[in-house]
Order: sequence, then structure tokens, then C-alpha cells
Amino acid sequence: MKRENWKNLMEAVGGVAIVASLIFVGMETRNSTIQAELTTRAIEITAYQDLIDNISDMNALTVENEYVARLMYKSLNGAEELTALESFRLSRAFFLRFRHGDMAYFQYERGAIDEDRLRSVLNPLNLGNPTTRKFWEQNQDNFTTGYRDYLNALIAERDAYE
Repeated sequence: MKRENWKNLMEAVGGVAIVASLIFVGMETRNSTIQAELTTRAIEITAYQDLIDNISDMNALTVENEYVARLMYKSLNGAEELTALESFRLSRAFFLRFRHGDMAYFQYERGAIDEDRLRSVLNPLNLGNPTTRKFWEQNQDNFTTGYRDYLNALIAERDAYE
């Protein structure tokens, strides 16, 4: 073979190698994108499952513990005056519930859950209840501005429908 033929052959081989490497890079990029999407979905599912587990734990405590059930019933019905100890314990229970909401809102801000799921997991806050509402009004400064604004908008939305 002449030198010119070798040169042309090597250029062709080089061109094929470049095309093959571009195809490989494209396939790897596609696979990485698919893997990132799967990882994101898994994180979203885990975040939502953690919120649901938290709600289940709060409900289980009320169902399984007679004192807690009586306290929640008494406080949310407003029929009886709470003792100082009951008021203290209730405020801790409310803080747990509102921290649950704060975590849900954080996950919503980060895109781990959508707004429908956020609203769903905020339902245990029972924002329509006067006792809950009073707690929120007195303690909302303990939470982030975004979460406060979101809950206050939900309260205003709820009040507008009533």
C-alpha cells in the first residue's frame, strides 16, 4: 500500500473510533439520567413514607394510650378545662405535630413531595380546631417564615370557605 492509502485508511479508522466513542458517551449519559431519575423517585417515595409513618405513629399513640386519647379528646372538644400539666403535655403534642408539618413543608420546598401530598400530610394539624389555632397563633414564631406563611394561607383559605 502506498503512503496515501495508509493515511486515508487511518483517517477512516479514526473517524469510526470518534463516532463509536460519541455513541458510547451518549449511551452512558442516557443511563446516568435514567439512574438519577430513579434515585429521585426513590427519595420522593421515602420522604413521603416517612411522613406517613410519622402520622401513623401519632395516631397509634392516641389509639394505644388512654391518657393521650383522653387528653386529645378533651383538648380538641374544648368541653373541659385542662389542668396545668395537661396544658403543658398538650403543647408538647402540638409542637410534635407542627414539627411534622414543618418537615413536610421542607420536603415540599425541596421538591421531594408535591403540594397535594403536602396538604394531605398537614391534615393531622387540625387547623380548624380552636385549640389548635390558639396554639399556632401563640407559637408560630418558632417556625420558619415560609412554613408560617404557608400555614397562615391555609388557615385563611379554610376560613374563607366557612
